[in-house]
Amino acid sequence: RFLSLVYILQEGPEVLIRNKLREFCKPMGNRVNDFIAILKMSSITFQYLIPNFKNDELLHIIGGMTKEFIQETFNCLAASVILLIDECFDIFSCDYKALESSAAAVFDLLLHMLSSPQSSVTLLRTLGGSAHSLDRFGARVFLAATGHRFQHWGRIILSLMNSTELSVRSMAVDFFVSLIGGAFNDIGSIDAEMTCILTVMPEVVAREIALYNVSGLLHTMDDVESCLWPLRRALADVEDTNPLDDDRIDPQIMPSIRTLCRTGQAIIDGVFIEMRLCCSGSLDLEKIMIAQQQAFEAKSRCIGTGVNKIFDADEESLFEATNYFSSEGSLSQKLRWLLTLRDLHVTKNQWLEAAEALVHCARAVIESFDFIVNHWRPSQFDLWNDYRRSPWLSSIRISQGPRDHDNMAVMDFAKSFLEPGIGLPSRPSMDDLCSLFDNLVDDTLSAYTKEDGLEELAYAQFEELLSVVSDEIKSNTQKNRHDLLSPLRRVRATICTKISSLTNHGSCKSFSGVSQRYVRVILSGAKPDRFKESTTIPTFLEWSVASICRVTQATLSKAEKIMKENPLLSDEECICLAYAEPFVKSFRKTNGDHDSIVLRTRGIYNDLHTESGKTYIDVRVVQMRGVAKYSGGTRCFKSRRFYLRCDGPSQSSSKKVDITEFTVANRFPHVTSRQRNLITSEIKQFLS
Repeated sequence: RFLSLVYILQEGPEVLIRNKLREFCKPMGNRVNDFIAILKMSSITFQYLIPNFKNDELLHIIGGMTKEFIQETFNCLAASVILLIDECFDIFSCDYKALESSAAAVFDLLLHMLSSPQSSVTLLRTLGGSAHSLDRFGARVFLAATGHRFQHWGRIILSLMNSTELSVRSMAVDFFVSLIGGAFNDIGSIDAEMTCILTVMPEVVAREIALYNVSGLLHTMDDVESCLWPLRRALADVEDTNPLDDDRIDPQIMPSIRTLCRTGQAIIDGVFIEMRLCCSGSLDLEKIMIAQQQAFEAKSRCIGTGVNKIFDADEESLFEATNYFSSEGSLSQKLRWLLTLRDLHVTKNQWLEAAEALVHCARAVIESFDFIVNHWRPSQFDLWNDYRRSPWLSSIRISQGPRDHDNMAVMDFAKSFLEPGIGLPSRPSMDDLCSLFDNLVDDTLSAYTKEDGLEELAYAQFEELLSVVSDEIKSNTQKNRHDLLSPLRRVRATICTKISSLTNHGSCKSFSGVSQRYVRVILSGAKPDRFKESTTIPTFLEWSVASICRVTQATLSKAEKIMKENPLLSDEECICLAYAEPFVKSFRKTNGDHDSIVLRTRGIYNDLHTESGKTYIDVRVVQMRGVAKYSGGTRCFKSRRFYLRCDGPSQSSSKKVDITEFTVANRFPHVTSRQRNLITSEIKQFLS
């Protein structure tokens, strides 16, 4: 019967089909939704014709079905949707309720068709039908009709944007631009849509990785990074949209589009980082899935620290993903990326930064108390999980090996990255948030005690948290929000307990009597391949741009050993040598020519001589400027400004002193261990 329907739609006179469709839309016996339901049933039925290990014998009995035949059936369904919209939209638009109902049926049909594997021609026609429907119905009706299923549209569009077919990827980008542009023009904001899409993106990325693995195309982490390159390219195309050339885009939306695309790139990096944290050796997705499900319950995680990963901007990517999500409506996602950043710092023995990440988590939990009813969590996509609604899922199986590695294994891996367990139920209560806060505070204090000389900083951070909680208590008392006072008082008591325990410890100093040391790093000269465009995580060091980096305690201990072996070297030179050692090893291993890598630890950067064909690593110790004061008389170093002093000869009798001041975006110590310099100020003095 469904084949007969397709034959009629394909070969029947177009005039008669159009007249029949208009009859379906008449108020008396409105049957257009029934017709759309029949088209959807046809789509489900034709999915059984997609070859898989369950229907191979059936297709052999009936003589087999060619790919062209299956392609034409879905092409016909897509063309029928366009014909239906053209003939019936004027009738739909007279009644908004009927318009929304018909739009929901049409977009549900298109979503079902796009979720199945088709040829590039069929996907182009279906995407064309989707774009045509979006253009006729409008973004407002589309969002109202899809409702909570908008997240599934985000999944499908992101998946199509990772297609290896340029035409499909370009059409998916075009539909995405039309959607966000229309949403902004009709509603005035795309924040909710952006949050929804970015929340489900980790699942889409993980599913794409699992599908490539089922096809036998992944063997190393480099292969994993390469398989997501089309999606990265598609996000870059969206970001390059020019409102001067595209009337769908309002110029005022461009900052939001750039934020969306940059955060999307950061989330892709974040999935790679989470996989590395769960993968200690060979690429085994099953082990990664088990480790990811228990990610934030584990006491320690590991990460590959090969020479090719030293320059990865992993901290910056996770921090950018964290900054996008708010505590008010996306607490789970914000905590997820902050805790991943914490685990990353732990693997590098950067305990100060790990503690700072936990402080951010605790602050986010406090800020979410007033908005607990707005806590949104994504749902599962039935068309990727239900074999009854999507029969084609049976065609997913590993090409070599046991057959139980099918779609269920693919989706189990994808779900482990959707929302890893962070200790919160789907609908958290105030007691759940308080318990989570207690655990975060305990972990924060433990992290601060891992390094020497951090007691004053820990005391100051807990005082800041206490001040935030006190302000919340005062505000909710004035608003008569008595339901929040008890949890907030419990949180305040927890902080006070930790502050009292810190008062029993004295602060310690590390290398050369200074608790924290920082260096300025500049890479210049000939660029290695790692700093050129690639499919992997970008580098945190920008070429020929200064970066301020904190020196870990492990590096300071290494510097002490260097100083014992070379007594003539100053302590600052030893710190520079110890910090730059991994960079030098990485460059020498990738370049193969040891003479082409030059490490410089003294002199003014702009005055140093350079030779072509050589890569220069300039590392200098910088001093922090400014002292932050906190309530209770506690003082600790925390600043955005650093200065570098260079003494040099002068032609006159006076001594020449060059002072260069560097300013970064956020105050150190920070949740990241390094930041790029934003402002450089140079001061020249002559001392007699």
